[in-house]
Amino acid sequence: MMYFCTLFDSNYISKGLALFLSISRHTNDFTMFVMAMDRKCQEMLESLGFDRMVIDCIEDIEDPKLVEARNNRSRAEFCWTCGSYTTDYFLNKYHLSDITYLDSDLMFFNSPKVIFDELDKKNASVGLAPHFTNKTLFGKYCVQYVYFKNNHSGSECLRWWKDECLKWCFSRVEDGKYGDQKYLDYFAKRFTNVCEIDNRGVGIAYWNMNNYLFRDRKVLAKGKEWPQVFFHYSGVNVTVNNGVMTFLHTMYLTPQIRKMFIIPYAELMRNV
Repeated sequence: MMYFCTLFDSNYISKGLALFLSISRHTNDFTMFVMAMDRKCQEMLESLGFDRMVIDCIEDIEDPKLVEARNNRSRAEFCWTCGSYTTDYFLNKYHLSDITYLDSDLMFFNSPKVIFDELDKKNASVGLAPHFTNKTLFGKYCVQYVYFKNNHSGSECLRWWKDECLKWCFSRVEDGKYGDQKYLDYFAKRFTNVCEIDNRGVGIAYWNMNNYLFRDRKVLAKGKEWPQVFFHYSGVNVTVNNGVMTFLHTMYLTPQIRKMFIIPYAELMRNV
C-alpha cells in the first residue's frame, strides 16, 4: 500500500482532485490523506465520498506554533509551512509505515510504484526529487515529492523539517533558506539513508522539460530513458468562467508538450 498526503483549500480543490484521480487511473493500491485548508474544502471533499481518501481539516488542529505561523505569514507561506507539518501529522496519527508528501498541482502518467521500486532498491529512509536543472537558487530539490519511511532516520528527518518550517518559512531567500524547500538540501548532511530519485520522469516541469526528449511515454536524457511518472503544473493557472476553461501559463509550450501534458490535464480538469 502506498500512502500519500497533500493539502489544498477550496480554491484549489480542482487541482487536488485531478491529482487524486490521475493516481487512481494507474493503481488502486494507495490511500491519499488530504489536509483541507478550510472548512469549505473539507465539506466538499466529504460530500464526494471517495474511497482511498482520508480527510482532515487544518482548522481542527490546535497547536500554538501553527496558530502563530498563520498569523505572521502570507497564505502561501502558511500552506508551505503546513506541508511538513501535515506529513508528520498523518504519519503519526494513522501509524503509517511510510508517507509521501505530494504537491497538489501534479498529474500522474504512470503508477507511482515506479518511484517506490527505485527507493526500495536504495533502501531509502528519505526520498527526494531533484529539480533536474542547474538553477538551484530555490533549492536542488523540489518539495513536489518527498518520501519518508517511518523508521528512526525518516521520522527524525521529517520532525526536523517540520520544526524548522514552524520557525521560518517565507517566500524569500535568506541565510540558506527559501520557504520550506531549501531545507531539503540539508537532509543528507544531517540524516542517513537520504536518497535522490534518479528517474527524470519524476517532476517534469517548465524548469527542466526543454532538456528532455519524449517518446513512447519515456523521457530521454543523458543517454538514458525513464518512464514518464508525473508532470508538475507549477506556472499553470486554470480558470473556469461561464463554462469556459482557460489555461494561463508562464512558459513557452511546444506542440509536443501541449499534446502530451497540457491537453490531458485540461481533459482531466474538465471532468473534475
